[in-house]
Amino acid sequence: MKFNFHIRPKKIGLKDIKKEKKEKHYTKQIIMFIMIISIFITFFSGVSFGKAIHNANIKNSTEIAKPILEVEKNSEIMITEDNKRGEYQFIVKNYNNLEEISEVDLKYYIEILEDNLDKSICYSLYKENEEMKLNDNKTEEIKLNKDRKEEQIYTLKVEYDSTKNNIGDIMQDIQIKIHSEQLKI
Repeated sequence: MKFNFHIRPKKIGLKDIKKEKKEKHYTKQIIMFIMIISIFITFFSGVSFGKAIHNANIKNSTEIAKPILEVEKNSEIMITEDNKRGEYQFIVKNYNNLEEISEVDLKYYIEILEDNLDKSICYSLYKENEEMKLNDNKTEEIKLNKDRKEEQIYTLKVEYDSTKNNIGDIMQDIQIKIHSEQLKI
């Protein structure tokens, strides 16, 4: 079974064209009327649009916390063929001669510096008669607390073993360096 559909073309007359023009003109008038009303409402409703720039000068005064780490040291020691042992004492403290105490917590470590130290010279570091472990000639980090006087006494014991020396006289300097860092407040 076959169905044949025949679509008739729509006949457009002059009346239809005028009707279409009137509809377009009518919609344009409505849009224009709505815009005029919205502009009118905006002007008389107190709503305003704008951009503002504001500058403010703020003055502030702060004090910086005062970190204090002082090292008291004894005189140098000389290790010779006759004097094979020596002890060098130094004190690390968190206050100064004016009795001002550190206002921040500090952490520090001690490093022993030497230039190609001969095997005939041995040294060890003690904190108040307790031997400290050295890793790559450095101690673990040590903490000094704020607002309380603290001092820590260290002794570096140096020993010369002439039986291990095969070069003769050794002219070496051993230096002690203290690296400190302020902890967060």
